[in-house]
Amino acid sequence: MTAPRLRLNLDALARNYHTLRQCSSYPMPPDQAGAVVKADAYGLGIAEVSNRLWQEGCRRFFVALAQEGVQLRQLLPSAQIYVLAGATAATINDLRDHGLLPVLNSIGQCALWADRSDEPAALHIDTGMHRLGLPSDLDYTKLPPLNLELVMTHFSRADEIGHAVTAEQYKRFQQCVETLQRLQGPFLISANNTAAVLSRLGPFDSVSRWVDRLGIGLYGVNPQHETAPSPDAQPLSTVATLEAEVLQVRSVDSGVSVGYGGTYQTAKPIRLATVSAGYADGVPRLLSNRGHVGFQGEELAIVGRISMDSLVVELPESSLLKAGDWVEIYGPNIPVHTVASQAQTISYEIFTRIGPRIQRVS
Repeated sequence: MTAPRLRLNLDALARNYHTLRQCSSYPMPPDQAGAVVKADAYGLGIAEVSNRLWQEGCRRFFVALAQEGVQLRQLLPSAQIYVLAGATAATINDLRDHGLLPVLNSIGQCALWADRSDEPAALHIDTGMHRLGLPSDLDYTKLPPLNLELVMTHFSRADEIGHAVTAEQYKRFQQCVETLQRLQGPFLISANNTAAVLSRLGPFDSVSRWVDRLGIGLYGVNPQHETAPSPDAQPLSTVATLEAEVLQVRSVDSGVSVGYGGTYQTAKPIRLATVSAGYADGVPRLLSNRGHVGFQGEELAIVGRISMDSLVVELPESSLLKAGDWVEIYGPNIPVHTVASQAQTISYEIFTRIGPRIQRVS
């Protein structure tokens, strides 16, 4: 049994990076378009992804945690690395020692950073996400003096094109930025994630000070597919293809139950193939009796419950699939957003569920 493998198309990653930085209403030069590589680059591998983006001219990277920033610093000694969780008493030494920029999210974090360091930092304004960040109606004269390199916000519904909430967040953010510029001086501005870039939200300040944060789009997913799929959505190249080996093909009679609990019974004599991938590898169990795998242009239905290490597909009479062949769980023929929809989740979760025994091949 060979472990499932994840094929990374790093050329596709590079194409997506350049497509996204050029498709907005204010094309970004490579050193202004930032890449979000938190959670091991959305599960695809921070080393492979970050090194290729650096080769393509990306110089700004966003991670969630200080430990991710430390890992990335070892890979990219000269990169500008922002840590979205900000600064805490437990992480401040790592942030300073490794030249990481905390994205400060509270008055307490601002005070901690100002007390210990005059090094640059970023500031997060909560304009309506209600997750992290300083409230947009804060009296910003109460902030301690900070060496602000960047000020950012995060849109909650940018994947829903033209939503009024995004316009309101944008307006609040502009007001906060103007206030902070009077108090703290000039800094870079970041509001747009992949969805906002694809919606062509324009800057309210000089383009030279605007930084996009490119996330899921880098990895080949248009976030608009997650809400309201549209044939007009920007095409992006497939970066990740998850494949698994066929362990066995068998012929069975009609009326045979398949898998745990017997949730599927064959309607006629048929051939079944057992594939070496299961929920331990990140294949959602909710694909049981509803998902598909791909082989030579065919979509083969998953039947029975997905197990920890395997799944079973039913073969049409014409199928040439045999033991030792590899099938596609998701990739260019079985889009990851389709898999996510069938599993009642989103592509982000499908990618970040990729199990540790998956081989990465690029």
